[in-house]
Amino acid sequence: MKSSPEGHRGRLRERYLKGGIRGFSESDTLELLLTYALPRRDVKPIARCLLERFGNLRMVLIQPPAMLQTVSGIGPAASALLSLVPAATALSLRPAEGRLVVDGPSAIKDYLEARMGTLRREALIALLLDSTNTLIAECPLEYGTVDRASVYPRNLLEKVIATGATGVILVHNHPGGTAKASREDIAMTRKIMELGESLGFRLLDHMIIAAGATLSLREEGILPE
Repeated sequence: MKSSPEGHRGRLRERYLKGGIRGFSESDTLELLLTYALPRRDVKPIARCLLERFGNLRMVLIQPPAMLQTVSGIGPAASALLSLVPAATALSLRPAEGRLVVDGPSAIKDYLEARMGTLRREALIALLLDSTNTLIAECPLEYGTVDRASVYPRNLLEKVIATGATGVILVHNHPGGTAKASREDIAMTRKIMELGESLGFRLLDHMIIAAGATLSLREEGILPE
C-alpha cells in the first residue's frame, strides 16, 4: 500500500523532532517546510518541482515570492514561508548595535553571509563603528547597479557625519558571482580610504559576499594595516 500524504508528513516531523536536520535531504527539508503552509496538500511533488526548477534548496529559498509562485502549487502562504527562512536567519544573526566590538571579519562573517548572500541584486551597506570599534549602526547605501565612483562616497559621508563614526566597514555582494574584488571594487575602496583620511574616519575593511563565501580586502592586502 502507498503511504498517505498525512502519514509521510507525520514521519518527517517525527524524524526532525527526534534527530534534527541531520540525515535530511534537500527534498525532505523542503517538504517539511511546505507542510506548514500547505497542510492539506501532497507536498512531495511540489518540492520536487521547486528543486527541478531552481536547482537546489539554497536557490529555492533565495527566490522572491513572486518567482516561487510561478511553480504550480505554490501560493502566497507557501512563498511567504519559504522566503521568510533566509530573512529570519539573517535577523537572528544581526549584531547588536552598541554592543558588538568588530575586531575582524570573523566577528560578523556569519551574519553578513546570511544577510547578503541570498540577495538577488547588488547591495552596499556600511557598518559604522566608534573609536573602540564598537558597532554604532548598519546603514544601507545603495541597491542595484549604481555608479560607485559618485554615489557611494556621497551617501557614505552623510551617514558618517550623522552618526559621528570614526571607522567604516563597507560590505557588498556579488549576486550569482564569486567573492572576488573587481577593478571597480578596488578603485572605489581606495577612493573611500583617501576620503576617510581627509575627513577624519578610517576605512577598516571592505568585505565582498558571494555564494556562502566572504572576501576581506584587508586580509587580501588591498587595504593597508
